[in-house]
Amino acid sequence: MRKLIKYSFLILSVLFAAAMMACNLIPSVNPYEQSFVGILGFIAPILCIINIGFIFFWLFSRKFLFILIPLFALFFSWKVFSVLVGGHFLEKQDTQKASTRFSVMTYNVRLLDLYHWSGKKETRQNLIQFIKEKNPSVLCLQEFYTGNDSVGYDNIGEISDSCDYEYHAVCNLNINKRGKWGSVIFSHLPIVEATNHDIDVHGSNMLQQANISLAGDTFSIFNIHLKSNKFSSNETDLVDKKVMPTIDDEIISQSKSIYAKLKKSSINRGLEADLVSNIISKNNYPSILCGDLNDIPSSYVYFKMRGKLHDSFLDKSYGLGATHAGSIPVLRIDYLFFNPQIHLYGFEKFDVTYSDHYPLMAYFGLM
Repeated sequence: MRKLIKYSFLILSVLFAAAMMACNLIPSVNPYEQSFVGILGFIAPILCIINIGFIFFWLFSRKFLFILIPLFALFFSWKVFSVLVGGHFLEKQDTQKASTRFSVMTYNVRLLDLYHWSGKKETRQNLIQFIKEKNPSVLCLQEFYTGNDSVGYDNIGEISDSCDYEYHAVCNLNINKRGKWGSVIFSHLPIVEATNHDIDVHGSNMLQQANISLAGDTFSIFNIHLKSNKFSSNETDLVDKKVMPTIDDEIISQSKSIYAKLKKSSINRGLEADLVSNIISKNNYPSILCGDLNDIPSSYVYFKMRGKLHDSFLDKSYGLGATHAGSIPVLRIDYLFFNPQIHLYGFEKFDVTYSDHYPLMAYFGLM
């Protein structure tokens, strides 16, 4: 019996190690070409934890040779799981202001609580007040809404007035009688050119670009919100469950639907990531890419869109850096990437709950 148990664990260790090594495909294989890679990206953190668990299991079992199995898997796939955790626990954040420095905030504001998801009347005003207090040089918002004429809230006007933003650029994805939905960039620095790039074969998503002037130099801000998974409320409740649900026909049906949507959205984001990467690679100015990618770091989207850019969180912060304020407190899906020609002085994540995302803010200087 002891031998049976030992060899059963050995087989499991080998299988999970092989699955971990398969994650090495993630940075280079677009889910559009191999859809399983998109799903593999979602389970890579779990595979990492399981293999680390096997290291301790073989250590306590005194099977020291078997430790090499998960160790080799982790070493072979180092590129993928190394981006999951920040290691700068004692990093000093320099948030001082200077004529050659600027700050950038990225924030998915969930339409400024237009449909009252928060259940609190004061959420919209609290969110605007928070932005006013931080008052970044450049503010990039996703899932933004502003009203048309006398209908709805004039969020562009109120944020501009509250924070004294002289410049702004919009990227409207939907316009109707009630208002405009999309992304927006506010800036204290002159926006010398604004462009919206089509990045969707169905024409329903865009990459926002603003070229901004600072002390005689120019840099580019790219603001993006990639396709979401579009879970129904019931599917979201199932994903958010903290205990294993009772398995029945309805749960099985919802699970299949969740899998299908994850697969489809991974493919869509993979195509978007290729287009975004191509646009940024042709840009002549130092670039900052920020926004909601709707994908965790162990994904093709992360590696493709980051490219040769640096990740502000990994360069300056620590821990898991979760940016989604849902019941799964480990999802890092919002990012601030920057070109090596730009110097990063500091990075902050603010744990405010005015949206289902946390805002990120980085402090930069042109080199």
